[in-house]
Amino acid sequence: MNNSRSHWKAKAAVAAAIAGALALAGCTAGGGDKDASGKPVVTVQVVKDARAKAMAGMPWTKDLEAACGCTIKWQETAASSWTQQRQASLAAGEVADVTIGGYGSGDWGDYSSLFMDLSPELQNMPNLSKTFEASPYSRVASTWEGKLFGAPGVNTGLMANSSSHMFINKKWLDKLGLPVPTTWGELKTTLEAFKNGDPNGDGKPVIPLTFNAPNADGWGWFQPNVLLGSYGIPVTGGGQGMYAENGTIKNYLTDPAYKDLANYLHGLWSEGLISNEAFTQDWSKYTATTKGEGTTAKVGVTWMWTPSDIFGSQLADQYVTIPQLKADDAPNAKPVWFFNGDQINYSANKVSVAANVKNKDAALKLVDAMYTPDIGIQMRFGSFGVGVKKNGEKDYTVLPPADKTKNASDWQFQNSLADGAPGWFLQPGVKLTLPKEQFEVRGVDDVYKQDLANMDLNKDVIYGGVSFTADENKQYSLNNTGITQTTMSKFAQWVTKGGADQDWDAYVAALKKNGLDDQIKLQQAAYDRYVKVMQDNKVDLNTELNDPDLKFTTNSDNTATITNSK
Repeated sequence: MNNSRSHWKAKAAVAAAIAGALALAGCTAGGGDKDASGKPVVTVQVVKDARAKAMAGMPWTKDLEAACGCTIKWQETAASSWTQQRQASLAAGEVADVTIGGYGSGDWGDYSSLFMDLSPELQNMPNLSKTFEASPYSRVASTWEGKLFGAPGVNTGLMANSSSHMFINKKWLDKLGLPVPTTWGELKTTLEAFKNGDPNGDGKPVIPLTFNAPNADGWGWFQPNVLLGSYGIPVTGGGQGMYAENGTIKNYLTDPAYKDLANYLHGLWSEGLISNEAFTQDWSKYTATTKGEGTTAKVGVTWMWTPSDIFGSQLADQYVTIPQLKADDAPNAKPVWFFNGDQINYSANKVSVAANVKNKDAALKLVDAMYTPDIGIQMRFGSFGVGVKKNGEKDYTVLPPADKTKNASDWQFQNSLADGAPGWFLQPGVKLTLPKEQFEVRGVDDVYKQDLANMDLNKDVIYGGVSFTADENKQYSLNNTGITQTTMSKFAQWVTKGGADQDWDAYVAALKKNGLDDQIKLQQAAYDRYVKVMQDNKVDLNTELNDPDLKFTTNSDNTATITNSK
């Protein structure tokens, strides 16, 4: 260990000496100090979608440079390639002056010394300070052990309360004379009708139900575990089965409702009502299948963000959203729905600053500028004249794609950081007009209002910002390997081959042997710390997520306007 540390120090010393020599030789831009005109240089690492243009090709980056009075030296990495680079950077102790979308609370435990605590700097960052004052939960989500190593993206007004929604083909229902199902039993009857009733009228087989394949790491999005909400179990705590009920952490992996779900899905599987590729298909296969063939749908029921995203523009209008179903053997349970609105409305740690940043004032000014309306809107939707039209002071219209071969989502991701952008986008006085594709999710999400009203967002959610200490994380990760491997392999087996009732007691014992009870205690401790920070900041997430000052108005031209009247 000592030899390794000495080698690293020697390497760092050589690098520093080279940098100093370059600076003396006039190569100051390479050293990150001043450019040829004397402006400070700030190195910005950005992790972005693979569809995005080079940063130099986005005109808004010039506005950002003007706002900070600096020259930005961009380091650009596609999100798909970031994991390996991130680990190497952290291990070497080398992070950029500013990083957008690269680091989070999972890094603070072992590497917090590499990042600047922004708390004492807020007095010189008026825009970020206003963001935290107006949105106290955004500060909570950004806080780690009392420090602010990252700043957020505040998306309230633009996003949903859930990223997962359940869709059914209404055109098929109408052709077969069926209502939208409301219970597990009715859903099975409907799926049987889809399989046997030729809903497309072409004589070809269809896929009654499919979903995004679970993997060995645990449950993810767009998967049928959300049906546990039929029993009043809020699926909010990631893929390891954790959930909160009135402030108490529980785990559904050993709840009898989980066994009931496996048995129910096995019944569907055994009748050929679930895609035989549901547990093996990759993402591209899943999404290609759901898009059907032209205007002919292949899939009856699945889960996703919006109909357009999963079924494509030609089929989207055939589908409607289903509220949470009732479980036939728990008719009195209050149904709830999958909630992660805290994460998608308050995206934590969208931007961070290095502790050893070379031009500190310029870097902080650059970050603070991201929280002004003009720059934030452009970072989120695209440059003025390309992705956005600026109509007047704080008045913006998101433009349709200039490239008619692109849909609205692809155009946005090509010309901006989209939902990867830091900023506070609907600030007081802002007026933002959006095309239909950009607010489709609002109508989808509205279907779950009652299901979500059955939850207390201050007590029944494991928040995305809940984090472990370094020691807790090591223990949790150690336990988690055995738990998830057992859980996910068994669930796939139970659905495809049956046997949940016979295996149940041994399965529960195996999870306990792998430390599930300890996992719950670790999660409870982390959750309690987080809730204490919420209470200290006087957060009421029930009201903050439903801000009455945010007004949504649909327009006659299929656009909608959102205003913040505060």
